[in-house]
Amino acid sequence: MDRGASQETSRITIRVPREEIVFVDMLFKAYEGLALATIDRETSGLIHLDVTQGTRPDVLAILKDLQDRMPLSIIEEGV
Repeated sequence: MDRGASQETSRITIRVPREEIVFVDMLFKAYEGLALATIDRETSGLIHLDVTQGTRPDVLAILKDLQDRMPLSIIEEGV
């Protein structure tokens, strides 16, 4: 394994109700290594999720499940 090789990341941006921001942030912190969640402090309700190609399908599955439980929109899905 080449320890110098880095995995490229892409960003998924989501919008959630303001009262759900902490829940979604903590959810991805609990799944350590799945995604790096960054709360956009300038735009209310936006969370940026940096994911690798390997974790992307799992993150999208979690987001789909969350959409059944709360108003959650995927704003941008960078590849």
